Amino acid sequence: GKDEVNVTVCDINPEMLRVGESRARKRYGSALFDETCALKFVEGNAQCLPFEDNSFDLYTIAFGLRNVTDVDMALRDALRVLKPGGRFLCLEFSHVQNVPLAQLYDIYSFHVI
Repeated sequence: GKDEVNVTVCDINPEMLRVGESRARKRYGSALFDETCALKFVEGNAQCLPFEDNSFDLYTIAFGLRNVTDVDMALRDALRVLKPGGRFLCLEFSHVQNVPLAQLYDIYSFHVI
């Protein structure tokens, strides 16, 4: 069927996709995959995504830019697959140089999230 919301999970690692799909099936049931188009898992490289231009309203990437060989290429391809007005959300962590802020950052990242 056709759904209002469709989620596509894309990763370069097929084993990560297999684990993710297995967990999703256990948690949400197989109907989400077998009877709707609401959730799908696709193998792909962030630098050359296997999607048409202007395909997505929202693009999220978490801890992924640090793992690509060409960040600019990955960002360009993210922009390519986003629809006009689409949103790009990126979650990455980095090293904090300021000692007091680094201590707060460590507390937050190791104990809160």
